[in-house]
Amino acid sequence: MCTLLVLHRCFPEAPLVIAANRDEYHDRPAEGPALRPHRGRMLLAPRDLRGGGTWLGWNDLGMFAALTNRPSQALDPQRRSRGHLVTDVLAEASAKEAMEHLVGLEPDVHNPCNVFVADGLAAYAIVLDGGARVQELAPGPHVIGNADPNDRTHPKVGRLMGELEAAAADGVEGVTERLACILRMHGPENDTRSPLEATCIHAGAYGTRSSTLFVRGYRSQEDRLLYATGAPCTTSYEDMTPFLGELDRAAGTNPGDLMRNPS
Repeated sequence: MCTLLVLHRCFPEAPLVIAANRDEYHDRPAEGPALRPHRGRMLLAPRDLRGGGTWLGWNDLGMFAALTNRPSQALDPQRRSRGHLVTDVLAEASAKEAMEHLVGLEPDVHNPCNVFVADGLAAYAIVLDGGARVQELAPGPHVIGNADPNDRTHPKVGRLMGELEAAAADGVEGVTERLACILRMHGPENDTRSPLEATCIHAGAYGTRSSTLFVRGYRSQEDRLLYATGAPCTTSYEDMTPFLGELDRAAGTNPGDLMRNPS
């Protein structure tokens, strides 16, 4: 997944809002979100059918995790699939424990990537590239793509940060519609930049494969999960909000315990 937009504690009604596009080769098979038992927890996540992991997901304690790949001159196909990092950290009980798990990994087990974890207490961006670099994220908008998190000097990250800040300033009402517009952006007509600089990518065999919009409210009726199984410019979002309630019931917890009780 190449674009992750985060609104962390920007709204009194919703501690976490996520907008994400997954960019991948079209011939790499995947399944959509489903409930999946894992290491004694219940997860809600899509699945990469080639590597066996995922690019984003939720656990039964209300924690969210996602990753974005980082470019590298020499990707090693023998390394463990990066998608397993998401399921690994979702087996933890909190974002802090997830971050500590990532810091404790042996270097170079996985190819370079950025990992984001959040619950009702904290949010972290962890860069895994020959070691772990951790940034605890303050309340506000954050952009995590293929460069360093929130690196405004990177053209795509800087552009998306401006778009995200404008979306946050308008309040939580209608935020998913505003974020969906960002996720559909291709760039101006006759733009000479690489197609990879777009938010919604169309680059031959490679492109935006799915799109996710997520709002976690302090009350269950404020939750929302929308998922498109293709590029959001041509594929409608399906309302998958009931999966969040199923996740809570399957795990025998109150809805979003950790997320709704951030004290």
